[in-house]
Amino acid sequence: MSNDKYRLAELYAKRNILFRLVAQQIILRYRRTALGFLWTLINPLMMMSVMALVFSQLFKEDLKTFAIALFAGMIPWNFFSSVVSQSTTVYINNEGLIKKIYIPKMIFPLSIACGLLIDAIASFFILFIIILGLGGGISWAHLFLPVSFLLLFIFAFGIALIISIATVYFRDLQHIVLIFLQGLFFLTPVLYKSNSIGGKVAWLIDINPVTPFIALFKMPLTESIVPTVGLILRAALTTFLAISLGLFLYVRLQKKIIFRL
Repeated sequence: MSNDKYRLAELYAKRNILFRLVAQQIILRYRRTALGFLWTLINPLMMMSVMALVFSQLFKEDLKTFAIALFAGMIPWNFFSSVVSQSTTVYINNEGLIKKIYIPKMIFPLSIACGLLIDAIASFFILFIIILGLGGGISWAHLFLPVSFLLLFIFAFGIALIISIATVYFRDLQHIVLIFLQGLFFLTPVLYKSNSIGGKVAWLIDINPVTPFIALFKMPLTESIVPTVGLILRAALTTFLAISLGLFLYVRLQKKIIFRL
């Protein structure tokens, strides 16, 4: 327990470095672009608009209804997949800095997650306005969305810790993760309802750890209802397992990372 308190205190003491890494990440992403940070909003909006137009016709659903459901699902999925994919090389890309000065190594994947959370929240507010324009209403259930973001953030950060450390030992993992995420997308109920797919793949959707987090966003945004207690507990348990495993690996292997770079 004392070690955990020490690590948290150390992380808090280095918070200025975290803020600088997050700011640097955002600045570099949009440096020398005419629209700058607006690309955070334009990119997902254009992609989701095209997907909504195409897949609403494919699934023969009302465009407005499908677009609202798609936007609600893509917000958490884009955040999760971006955190995981960008975390694969976070230690490798910062090898020079890690070997030059001492910085709590947890800061690097945490900065990725925090930077992408800022993008996700900015995109969410714009997309929420679009959802209202498409006919979606405002409900008390929307007050649950900060909890949805919190659980998703901790879950994604836990997975990022695992993947970032594992990639230091197995460099091929950075390519495997990208392929895995592409396949996982189609097993995640973003484009469809979780109960609309039957047959042999239904159980894969049910055991998909990302599935409950998509529902935490879709239920308030598309159905104007607070997620069920069972769903919240499932997401909370998945979050706890991910962050616990991530922290366990970090504590065990953080001192060895520098020797593997």
